[in-house]
Amino acid sequence: MTEEEIRYSIEKNEVKLTIWEKLNHYGIVIFQLIIEGLYLIGFVRDHENKPLKSSDGLFIGVFVILILILFLTYKLLRHRLAFNSIETSLKRTELNEIIRKVGIEHKWILLTVNEKCIVAKTKPGYFPFWQGERITIIFEQNRVLINSICDPVKTNRLLSLGQNRRNVNTLMDKIKIRSGF
Repeated sequence: MTEEEIRYSIEKNEVKLTIWEKLNHYGIVIFQLIIEGLYLIGFVRDHENKPLKSSDGLFIGVFVILILILFLTYKLLRHRLAFNSIETSLKRTELNEIIRKVGIEHKWILLTVNEKCIVAKTKPGYFPFWQGERITIIFEQNRVLINSICDPVKTNRLLSLGQNRRNVNTLMDKIKIRSGF
């Protein structure tokens, strides 16, 4: 991660994605938006100079439900970019040891390691929907920001089957235990 990406992540409390990663991450929302747009265009063309019929209420109801699903999907994907934060007085060497142990336990592959952050990923699994995760850890004074999302370089999926939550919770629990909380 660059200094700018780290600064953005701290300010916004969310992982900074590149344009292509955003397209992958929000791909399902973009796809839904296109489908719903085509659905609406077709309806408007069919009813250009015709009055609405009572059966058109069903179309409008389905359209409203689809828009609601689109909005909820967007909110879910946006929420997944948020960091989990934990206050700690542990030194960086102690944090590195905890991260190393958790990384070995969960088979993380380190991508970036520097004084301000660690970025790791997991390999895709044999299950077709498991494309791996990207774990981002940012160190800021007396707190650690942790995020795990589906690998944004791969095709995004709505279900992580608990892998992302497991990455974050395991690391946070180990930090809490070492900190004496």
